Amino acid sequence: LAAAVGSIASTEDEIGEIRRCAGCHRFEPIFASPNKHFIDVGDSDTGRCVCLACCRTVVTTSQDATPLWEKVIDFFEGPLGLISSTETVSGVSRQNLMSFPIMVVGLDALNDNLKEHSEGVHYGSSQIMTRGLCLSEHSPVSDESIGVTAVLCLSGLPADLTASILAHEATHAWIKLHPNFRYNKPLPLKVEEGICQLVSFLFLNDGLDPSFEEHDSSSTTDESIPSDSKLRQYFKFCIETDESVYGEGFRSAACAYAKMGLQELLYYVALNHDFPPMD
Repeated sequence: LAAAVGSIASTEDEIGEIRRCAGCHRFEPIFASPNKHFIDVGDSDTGRCVCLACCRTVVTTSQDATPLWEKVIDFFEGPLGLISSTETVSGVSRQNLMSFPIMVVGLDALNDNLKEHSEGVHYGSSQIMTRGLCLSEHSPVSDESIGVTAVLCLSGLPADLTASILAHEATHAWIKLHPNFRYNKPLPLKVEEGICQLVSFLFLNDGLDPSFEEHDSSSTTDESIPSDSKLRQYFKFCIETDESVYGEGFRSAACAYAKMGLQELLYYVALNHDFPPMD
């Protein structure tokens, strides 16, 4: 028995800390062959890495994110009907959401901006780390929101996850820009984050190009590497099962959405700063 315990302890020492994929949170195989090792994101000394599945579509630059942001805007204008194609004083236009930069940044840059701008609210999620931020400025005279200055998204994540994060942050931007929502009367955290997570979930469900299993399987013959469609299912599962205020807000928003649709829900929230009571 002592010999067996010694062998286990020796093995644990050799293994060291097991790494997790920054995208799908899978653990790196302990005794993986070199061609299955997770790939470092190159994010200074953070140790972030991605698995081979997430690496297939990994987003590393702001240029990579541009077509994903355009898909999000198309989703807002088309299926959701939240923006207009022309300038308007009574809502948010496509041009409003295209007028600020979308920046893919490393973890240090994102954390620096979180500390400076978020007042700690983003730290409530049970996700491993915050992965996006919507920056805005306001007038100290009128205390009204002037506009969105940038959307930041964490680098080194797969395209579908990056796109869902951008959909979440686009919803924050829409709320900041819409005249029905006032800067000096912010929504409760659970309500605003719940709405943003709902839109992110809807985008993963309906806003992306179909992910076909037969197409996914053609890129790899290794069944241990999940397909893009399986990853997308996991990203939706994370939103549904989050135990933080983000998940609580999403579940409340999803129940209301099922009964009244998104536009009526947003109108109710703008008036009442809460979700409607669910019988």
